[in-house]
Amino acid sequence: MRAGAKKRKAAGEPAASAKYQLRLYVAGNEPNSAIAREALDKICSTYLQNSWRVETIDVLKDFHPAVEERILVTPALVVVEPGPRSVVFGNLTDTKKVLAALKVVV
Repeated sequence: MRAGAKKRKAAGEPAASAKYQLRLYVAGNEPNSAIAREALDKICSTYLQNSWRVETIDVLKDFHPAVEERILVTPALVVVEPGPRSVVFGNLTDTKKVLAALKVVV
């Protein structure tokens, strides 16, 4: 296990059954990071029908995963699945932008 793996937090259904696999990069409890967490939770619970998994990575505790994915700004949401990979930067309050990255049609 990598050193930072235990510092990650996953939510939603297990990866095997989740249609949406997301990775949220945050910087501690900074205001935009807190807003992004809340906005993503609301979007997932409203639009993704309990089929998502979010891995939250705090770059203040472990920045290596962010460097590996070339994430230099937080908050950042990486949509791993469904592919292709896409990234949304910012506090995720632009619901239409996040839904477009998730390929959700409303």
